[in-house]
Amino acid sequence: MLHKILSISVMAHPSRKKYFSYLKERLGNVPFSIDRENIGLWPNCRKAWLLHDPKAPFHVVIQDDAIICNDFQVRAEKVINSASLIMKNNSFAISFYHGNNEKFTDDARLGLGRGYVVRSRPGWGVAICFPTAVIQDLVQKCDTFDEPQDDERITRFLLNRKMKVYFPLPSLIDHRTTDEAHSLVGDPGENRRAFTFIDSRK
Repeated sequence: MLHKILSISVMAHPSRKKYFSYLKERLGNVPFSIDRENIGLWPNCRKAWLLHDPKAPFHVVIQDDAIICNDFQVRAEKVINSASLIMKNNSFAISFYHGNNEKFTDDARLGLGRGYVVRSRPGWGVAICFPTAVIQDLVQKCDTFDEPQDDERITRFLLNRKMKVYFPLPSLIDHRTTDEAHSLVGDPGENRRAFTFIDSRK
């Protein structure tokens, strides 16, 4: 039996406990890093990355305010296979979420026709995926950065390493609005939704 391509963990906060059962239902029995001691964004994100399965070639950390598409594991592994062909031998990250920020909508509209866009920054931290081979380096390098937010540290790591980010379009992950899940970092979240989501939202 082939081993899974993608391992998954969830970065979570106790204030969003009401979404935990939903995430487990959608993702299966995946490990959660829950910040019960208020250790902060990067320390909790770090713990979530270290929950990866070293036998899987890729790992994704999904945040607790994510909305998950149907059959996420199967669809995500198809995205990984497609991205690997497109990116060839280059090391790359994947963001399963592409937000609806107007700065990127023209680029996203063009990318929607071919099914993806590639950029130098993840833009959003809702569901970032890395090859497991770089996770130890990711954690060690991000430990030395002083940006308060986890996605800012990850962006800096990607830029330093010259790794591109592949965004499948439509996105496999959507994002709860501020009304559904209050931002933990004070983001007003004017339009915290995916540019396009592969499933309709109920």
